[in-house]
Amino acid sequence: MVALIAAIASTSVACGNGSQTTDHSSALDIGPYSTQRPDSGFDDQPSETRGMLVESLRLGERAVFGSDVAPEFSAGHGGTVLATDSGFRNADGVSAPAMQPFRPLAAFNASAADTPYIGEYHKHYELSISLVAFPDDQSAADAAVALEHSDFGANSSNVPVSLSSYPAALSHWRPGTPNLGSWMAFKSVVIAVYVESLQADLDQLTGFVSKAYQQQIPKLDGYTPTAPDQLAMLKMDQDRLLTRLVKTDDTVPDQQRFAVYSPRGFAGQATDPAAVARDFESQGVKAIAVSDNKYLYKLSDAAAARDYLTHLANDPTVSKYVPMSGVPAMADIACFKATQPNSTTILARRFRCLIPHEGFVAEVFSDQETDVRQLAAAEYQLLKDAG
Repeated sequence: MVALIAAIASTSVACGNGSQTTDHSSALDIGPYSTQRPDSGFDDQPSETRGMLVESLRLGERAVFGSDVAPEFSAGHGGTVLATDSGFRNADGVSAPAMQPFRPLAAFNASAADTPYIGEYHKHYELSISLVAFPDDQSAADAAVALEHSDFGANSSNVPVSLSSYPAALSHWRPGTPNLGSWMAFKSVVIAVYVESLQADLDQLTGFVSKAYQQQIPKLDGYTPTAPDQLAMLKMDQDRLLTRLVKTDDTVPDQQRFAVYSPRGFAGQATDPAAVARDFESQGVKAIAVSDNKYLYKLSDAAAARDYLTHLANDPTVSKYVPMSGVPAMADIACFKATQPNSTTILARRFRCLIPHEGFVAEVFSDQETDVRQLAAAEYQLLKDAG
């Protein structure tokens, strides 16, 4: 992975204007990395694919956390943008062919369960909530019917279920099977809920789904879908955060590899989204940019950034990290090495460095010690030059 990253970085330097940097200290070893600020070409031209991603992330900011529905769904399983350059992905309760005639604009799925990692089917509590945006209320209402009919027709044993608190919801289950699906249009958004339990208890299942609607609907208040003819004009990075990160991979908008998140939207990717969201709020994090093996946290000012660097240094999430020597002559840069592998990701996470600059903190990762220091040095210089 690191070798590939280094190769990509070397290629990007060679294919650029030939200027690796114009104003960095000779003491800084930046290895193969360029400290030239990347351009914003990914945002400069109209792109419907980018627009669908941005609009889907807008929906993701409003997706309810499973722990808000019931303690049985306290472990987040991440959020997934269902809109891609080749069409819409399917998800529990979301059939791309069924909804396509109603011109969906964006779609996001959030999942949760009783444990971070699930094994045998029917042995866990699971919750899936998808939000699909349409151009208008009627399109959403028609799409909800089509989605329910598509799922209902998949098994002849399905029978309708009514929710007393939400009579407009279209729901069904298979008697004796511990799951239930439900669809409801709220203004221009279809909410699709799928719940799995440990036993085929219809009262429990309908209770979970009703609570999901109760929690989800208020979070959609104030959401207005982008007009279809404006979707391609949506920009992913209004504040040019991604151009403050060293280029190590393609700058193609992508939910996991190259995107900008609101704090709540980014928290939705965690195994404990509610706790991470509270943490971001208490620390004053305003936005998070993700670029390959790097993150950039935007804070209110330099003092807040310094405090957040200390917080990140003491809260290394999954892997246990210990301090190691950092970048020579750069005392503000803090570097760490993991004492154990991070089994939750295949990405390079063995070494990490934290780099503060004014109201920003950058976090960079690598699987090689020398490489992470070089990347941190390059990131420091780029932040400094970017102002």
